[in-house]
Amino acid sequence: MSEDPAVAALLSEYPPAAQQLTLRVRKLLLRIIPDVHEHVFPGWRIISFRMGDAQKHQICWLAPQRFGVNLGFEHGAELPDPGGLLTGDAKRARNVHIRSAKDVDVAKIAALVAAAVELRRDR
Repeated sequence: MSEDPAVAALLSEYPPAAQQLTLRVRKLLLRIIPDVHEHVFPGWRIISFRMGDAQKHQICWLAPQRFGVNLGFEHGAELPDPGGLLTGDAKRARNVHIRSAKDVDVAKIAALVAAAVELRRDR
């Protein structure tokens, strides 16, 4: 499963397909976010990806689901989304719902993450 025991413990609560999908997206995020810090929050059931240790440095998060994983962006409403991946109508947050491997559009996800990194750097 995962080499990180905290990630493995979080994912153990989900079906194998959801675990594998979450790990696939996690691997992508670890590869494309520069100097990423990963934090598992078991109570919130998320894996947070940050460019620093504080909450204000958060770029995005993964929230495993029974039938997939959500990739969330705290300031997603401010992100350009030409690929139309983001969903939600909250004031700030938006999600990408990933239900299968075919939903993992590396180029579109990488563009969203790059925009979130830039947004975080500007704050």
